[in-house]
Amino acid sequence: MHFENYWIPQNSRYPRCVDGRPVAAILERVGDRWVVTQRGPEAWRDLGPQFPGATLLFVHALEELAGLPREQAFEMAERASLRAGLKCAFHLDDNLGEYRADHLDDEALVALASRYQRGCGYAQVVWGDGIDTVIGLARGRGWRLYIVAGPHFERGATINRRHGTTFDASHAASDGAGHFNLDISEARAVFDHLETLLGQRGFAVRAQTWLEESFRAVITQLGGVDAPEDVRERL
Repeated sequence: MHFENYWIPQNSRYPRCVDGRPVAAILERVGDRWVVTQRGPEAWRDLGPQFPGATLLFVHALEELAGLPREQAFEMAERASLRAGLKCAFHLDDNLGEYRADHLDDEALVALASRYQRGCGYAQVVWGDGIDTVIGLARGRGWRLYIVAGPHFERGATINRRHGTTFDASHAASDGAGHFNLDISEARAVFDHLETLLGQRGFAVRAQTWLEESFRAVITQLGGVDAPEDVRERL
């Protein structure tokens, strides 16, 4: 498979998860309700940087590395993301294709997004049974919500070190070239701002090392590679 054909410039400030399945729809909260703003191939063209769990990555980092309580971690993740020029997002799936999100109308997509709590493999690995609370907080704070469709068929993973580029995951998946990707440069920018907000010298370096190690481990656990050392680097 020619994975190099799917590297393109980023064009969005909303991060995506490293999940390599195609995006069925993007939802935004307008007032007290959710609306579908993009779907199918239109949603595929929204290509922000990829982090494990999207913005939930930074919540986990703050809980794990800085010992912050959850709600404070959410608030600080939002502040650091904003300082880095990013907005906040998370994702769900369609129960690995059971609900066929790519065939649902807008009303059914909103209903699914309002009740379903699962679908982010990273969040499931990290928080286990606590994922319902975490997803509920992200939804309640109005973070943009992606719904990805179908089962996992990703084979391969990359840590991308080229700033401003990302992997066109939806198009790759539709071509049978599903792949996990982490855009490390943009994640490091958020860690730099978290270091300033926390007042913890050396936090950003420590967090980047932790992220790269945990990405390799989680992707191995999800079946994207056979072993952590099989994750490629794009320099």
